[in-house]
Amino acid sequence: MMIENLSFPEALRRVAEKAGISLPETYGDETFDANAHLRSGLFKLHDAAAKFFAAQLMGTSEGRLALAYLGDRGLSEEVIGRFRLGYAPSDGQSITRHLAESGFEAEAIEKSGLVLHDQERKRRYDRFRRRIIFPISYDRGKVLAFAGRALGDDLPKYLNSPETPIYSKGRVLYHLDQAANSIRKLDYAILVEGYMDCIAVASSGIENVVASCGTSLTESQTRLLARSMRRVVVNYDPDSAGVAATERSLGLLLEEGFEAKVLALPRGLDPDSFIRREGNAAYRERLAAAPNYLDYLTDRAMVGRDLQTPEGKVAAANAVLPYLAKVPNPLLRSELGNRLAERLHLDERLLRDELRRASREGRAEVRVREEVGATEVNHAVKQLLRLCLESDPIAEAVLPELVSSGAAEGLAGEGIFTRLWEARQRGEKLDVTSAEANLTEADRRLAIEALFWPGGPPNLEVAQACLRKLQSEKANSQTEKLSREYAAAVSAGDWAKAREVSRIKSSLDKELRRPGKPPKNPGKSQRNGI
Repeated sequence: MMIENLSFPEALRRVAEKAGISLPETYGDETFDANAHLRSGLFKLHDAAAKFFAAQLMGTSEGRLALAYLGDRGLSEEVIGRFRLGYAPSDGQSITRHLAESGFEAEAIEKSGLVLHDQERKRRYDRFRRRIIFPISYDRGKVLAFAGRALGDDLPKYLNSPETPIYSKGRVLYHLDQAANSIRKLDYAILVEGYMDCIAVASSGIENVVASCGTSLTESQTRLLARSMRRVVVNYDPDSAGVAATERSLGLLLEEGFEAKVLALPRGLDPDSFIRREGNAAYRERLAAAPNYLDYLTDRAMVGRDLQTPEGKVAAANAVLPYLAKVPNPLLRSELGNRLAERLHLDERLLRDELRRASREGRAEVRVREEVGATEVNHAVKQLLRLCLESDPIAEAVLPELVSSGAAEGLAGEGIFTRLWEARQRGEKLDVTSAEANLTEADRRLAIEALFWPGGPPNLEVAQACLRKLQSEKANSQTEKLSREYAAAVSAGDWAKAREVSRIKSSLDKELRRPGKPPKNPGKSQRNGI
């Protein structure tokens, strides 16, 4: 219901169709949801529009010019028919008249996105004009929306349907309706950027290809893919925009636990251009040799950096670590971290002392010696932080005592523990690598470092031991501070303060001597007493 914007009866009928179960015709009366009738009408309207555009492409003189263009792009009539490609005439009134004459309701025509309304001139006109039309289908060929590619130099080059009651651009993958069976059979999908790229790959005999409808991959599209498998080859355009989209998509895929590879075609060619120039066999060969995302990112990070210096190595690692931090499996994340260190020829000391200090964003230059000399964070803090980030049950068990009691006050990473606990109270999961986490840069570095901190699988006893160690260390620190304050009070002849400090210190010493019962908040007594 949520993903596909359906009412309950519609969603149930959709699931029943997939499972081969018959429901009574009267089940799910459209009166159950006022919008169900509109959605049903929009599907019928879009089907009629797709047929109209296809007829314009094949049966008009203007359309034949577009047909010739598609032929020059290597598309046969069989492929054009299979993808239901069409053409929107240039006069600006064709689909508007056709839909009205076909008897479709005015509300459906208005909300389909195919027709625009000029309020000043009080007239309606076509959204798509002088464009090749790509119907965007979903679930048994139902047309959700359209994309139009301009002929000539018209802008924008691609124009999509707007959001409608049946279409949300970020929740649909082009060609998934035809590719789903092949994706399940082969257990991986090829993700391309554009409609023509997708058609070129599919028509070459590689059916397990989908396109993100001309945008970067979204969370909803990622979850849509995850229904079928968890392996993806990202083959976006190799230009700067495509590279940026690739890196954003990798972040989403890794968070969902996908195994990702990246196919970057040579000479700046997109999949469509490469297949037309080099042929299907060459594309299949490149596809089979596509590198793991870690190797792809590492190769990019190594360009322009002096890997003969520790600074250069750590700077390259910094550019890759944010992606590794998104890998949910701690064992896999650790293994990939070792692989990165091997690729960059980092020794064990650099891996331990520098790799874990990398920030979320790659830096052009890293001052290694200054960072090595920075204040070391307690190992128990990193271990406990790693366990809380990796295990919800452990976080639920230790964060209340650590944060709510005030025991985290003054700890390195206090801000991270606090944000984690606040997120849990809201029923959310905190992404410590995200800018939305509202962490300081130092805390973000510490969080990423903690994710790579060595240790076994999440263990509650280990977490509790870390918590007790931190509580004891804080109490000892407070004891030392009270001893200094007592000596200063005696030296100044302030006997009243000396007696009060002595009382607090005596109470704290008793707490420390209790086996397994360190004070929950040793600083609180001091604040209240002095």
